[in-house]
Amino acid sequence: MIERAQPPEVNHPATETSQAKTLRQALRPYTVRSNVKALAIFSVFYGNLLALVALALYVDNIWLRMLCAVSAGGSISALFVIGHDAAHSCYSSNKSLDALLGRLALLPALHNFTLWRIVHNRMHHFELCVQGLNSWSPLSKDEFDRLPAWRRAVEKLYRSPLGLGPYYFVERWLKDKFLPTARMRDTRPLQQWFDFFGILAFLGVLGVIFWFAAQSLEHLSYGEAWLWGFVVPFLVWNYLMGFTVYVQHTHPLVPWFRTKQDEDQAGVGQHQLSVQLVFPKGFGLISNNIMEHPAHHVNTKIPLYNLAKAQRHLNELIGPAAVIERFTLPTFLRIMKHCKLFDYDNRRWLGFDGSPSVYPDPAAGYGDTARTA
Repeated sequence: MIERAQPPEVNHPATETSQAKTLRQALRPYTVRSNVKALAIFSVFYGNLLALVALALYVDNIWLRMLCAVSAGGSISALFVIGHDAAHSCYSSNKSLDALLGRLALLPALHNFTLWRIVHNRMHHFELCVQGLNSWSPLSKDEFDRLPAWRRAVEKLYRSPLGLGPYYFVERWLKDKFLPTARMRDTRPLQQWFDFFGILAFLGVLGVIFWFAAQSLEHLSYGEAWLWGFVVPFLVWNYLMGFTVYVQHTHPLVPWFRTKQDEDQAGVGQHQLSVQLVFPKGFGLISNNIMEHPAHHVNTKIPLYNLAKAQRHLNELIGPAAVIERFTLPTFLRIMKHCKLFDYDNRRWLGFDGSPSVYPDPAAGYGDTARTA
């Protein structure tokens, strides 16, 4: 993967266009934050996770265990959204409270809060859809062909439904979100290590809890306690996260760029580089509105509990420029089929064989032809 120097920590780059400023200001009313809402949502989802893990350990029926463990993975995902907002200092009205809640919310996902802020806030939001440290940065045909055979096979796995979890686990979490690495050494090193040892302490506490659970329940071994109480939920979380970061910026109508300069020259707004994936009603409540993503990129200070309203307002403002897709399994599979490699010169998606995608060419208008739900 291409590595890039770390840009300064800013919420809105200096190259922000007048349209971007206008949209950001239009969504400003939705940036009002509430400590009461923040604490209530945090308590509900953390309590839900603890209850599901406890049930996964307590019940003896294998199917009930599996149901609880898988559901716990979903709760980790919802908590992660809270941690994401807190890392942007937009979850509550108090930065210190955000720092505390954010670290606690990211612990079940074993994410280093400081590393997440560096990679996500400084890099992703500054160089959105720029090839490099962004999740799911597509390779060009030449880059793909130069890979050894085993690595091409890995890339094909990653860009298949089965590869969503392995991709995030290996390429995102292990490389950038867990252990402080040399390339991040010069940015808040003490905080990076503080958060890393916090994760280790969290795992130590889990180990003690699982040991007592195994001693107290005849049907439960220590290994089973780890399996159902942590491993299965953690793997489910990785798959859900891999899916989420994929669909948020991968779509036949969303272009990618080699450099930030290329992106600036194209004049593409962040709302045109983010996808709103529409799910049935109620999904926003259990996912903390994670799929209302374009509004978040337009104004990073909108808390999750205001995001749905902000997204509806944004869609009204930008009209056909919105990239909206109603989720169905066939639609998702079609997107995965056609978004394998990217032709950065002509700004179009390609298959692994180099054939152009049959979807509308993103170079034709960046949203003018967007297919909305």
